[in-house]
Amino acid sequence: MASRSKVLLVGSGGVGTMVAYALEYSGKAEVTSVLRSDYDKVVKDGFTIDSCDYGHIECFRTTNIAKSVSDACENHGPFEYVVLVTKCVPDVTNMVEIIAPAVTEESTVVLIQNGIGIETGFKQKFPGHTILSGVSMIGSANRGAQISHEVSDFVKIGVFYNPTLPKEKQDAVCKKFIDIYDNDKIECTFDEDVKFSRWRKLVYNSCINPVSALVDLDVGRIELFGGDGGLIEQLMNEILAIAKSDGVDLPEDVIEFMIRSDDPNYYKPSMQVDVEKGNYLEIEVIIGNPLRIAKKNGVSTPALSVIYELLKLVQCRIKEQKGLIVVPKERPVPTSA
Repeated sequence: MASRSKVLLVGSGGVGTMVAYALEYSGKAEVTSVLRSDYDKVVKDGFTIDSCDYGHIECFRTTNIAKSVSDACENHGPFEYVVLVTKCVPDVTNMVEIIAPAVTEESTVVLIQNGIGIETGFKQKFPGHTILSGVSMIGSANRGAQISHEVSDFVKIGVFYNPTLPKEKQDAVCKKFIDIYDNDKIECTFDEDVKFSRWRKLVYNSCINPVSALVDLDVGRIELFGGDGGLIEQLMNEILAIAKSDGVDLPEDVIEFMIRSDDPNYYKPSMQVDVEKGNYLEIEVIIGNPLRIAKKNGVSTPALSVIYELLKLVQCRIKEQKGLIVVPKERPVPTSA
């Protein structure tokens, strides 16, 4: 039997845990998961998973568990693949520097994260490495090491091509990762057009995700209460217009597809869950970056711009709650000139 690929996985939330399970499922990977808040619980009891793909699983743990990237490197490295499945929150955390100790000369970095422009910092930090893109349509949440996986795991893995490396070599590294990940329960395919796939997913993430977070309603209730046909469709049309200005022509039927993608569940999108849990929100890569492209290309975005400003206020509230922002006891009031 061929030796298993050594994989470091950073980010064991609802999506990350299911990625870890898929990687271990076929026995082709030895996964080391970096855990933070759930570390003690998972060491003791493992994850409990209720999955639409795999069924009920008790006591799931990856081959190795570490408290930090440095701990993982010292005890379980080196790693062939360094997989990042965290929320992409560059205004809070520099994940490039966090994973840097694990990226050796032979490592490939895999970004199973949302958004546009997420690869830039990694390409700058690791100029001689292959960087892979993962666009996942899974629906899964983690609440205290209890994983509720409601929407099937469908993921497309592609390459953020590095012009200094042979394309064939990068494709081969990508397809090997797909072979490790894919199994008879899910669908993991090669992404021929990473830019298209990322803009396509933003039709959901930049529109349904933030509205659900701001009004604290799941997708089923948003539809029942009439929110899907007005504001959300306007947001989606704005994303289509920005994508087109960026060279990506998305079909109009993607709007109906994304609106129907969570049927028949009363599904809570990840950003709504993050607000409930007091987690930081991934605003910049799914709304901020598209808006910056829109401004550069002269695309009108009235609805998306309002959503962005509201979410920035929510993010500041969360930052204050976590101590990242300190509000003065006395309110500063501008003096008149």
